[in-house]
Amino acid sequence: MALSDHLEKLSKQAKSVEDSVNSFNDDTAEKVTAKRAEAKKSLDETKVRIGDQMNADADDFAASWAAVRKSVSDGFDSLQDDIAKKRAARAAKKAERSADDTELDAEDAVDFAIYALQEAEYAILDAAYARDEADQLQKG
Repeated sequence: MALSDHLEKLSKQAKSVEDSVNSFNDDTAEKVTAKRAEAKKSLDETKVRIGDQMNADADDFAASWAAVRKSVSDGFDSLQDDIAKKRAARAAKKAERSADDTELDAEDAVDFAIYALQEAEYAILDAAYARDEADQLQKG
């Protein structure tokens, strides 16, 4: 394959990546998941194809290529791990904020209950006072 053919293939792949990224915000979660699975499948197929091509070349070159692939793959794995950790940290912070908010709501509910009991106590005492006053007025 001529160099210009490789460059054309590279250009098409770059355009495909650009289109995929540009449509990300418009895509549903299911579409993104499907595109991700498709990209992973394509990546795996490409890895196999390139690996087969490299194995046909000299042993030294194949060994060097394998090291590069492993390095890149390890880098992406590390990146995915970092993303997962950051997502977990954000989820933990969100859960912490939710717990704090819920605790504040509970404190407000208890304060309201105390206020309601105080109102009830006052109403009971007011009723007792009114009853006592009524009884005294009737006795006259």
